[in-house]
Amino acid sequence: MNNKNNPVETPRVTARITWMNSEEGAAKKAAANITIAGSFMVRGVSIVEGANGLFISMPQREAERKGEKVYYEVAHPVTAEMRQAIQDAVFDAYTQSLAIAQQYRDSVAERQKEEQALETQTKAPDVPITGDEQEGLPFSAEENIPAEDTGPIMGLMM
Repeated sequence: MNNKNNPVETPRVTARITWMNSEEGAAKKAAANITIAGSFMVRGVSIVEGANGLFISMPQREAERKGEKVYYEVAHPVTAEMRQAIQDAVFDAYTQSLAIAQQYRDSVAERQKEEQALETQTKAPDVPITGDEQEGLPFSAEENIPAEDTGPIMGLMM
């Protein structure tokens, strides 16, 4: 956990997912900000799907070297312990964000099912009214207009 030449405890690292990719098959899955020891923030840490699974990519800047594009990490851990602390914090935050997103999708799907069930229950069936059933109605079933002025339907109005 500590460098043998400099016995310093690895500071606490926290992470917050700032963006998640909803595209299937995309290499970049999410972006995060990390805070180290509650006092130093690094923005733009990426979670990327590679050939060997997910990995953390620290923020980079593009430069040109000998006519070729190269990328340099803007900030990166110096020790294996700090790299592990960052990975743990970012992957924990990512896992939590995935779980929250799944709960949200599940609740939306459940709400849609409930709305469809309610709509099905309240929708009147499209059954034609026959001549015998029309006699007591205050309107013509074919035209949906009052047949004659018969007064209040639901009861006496004063």
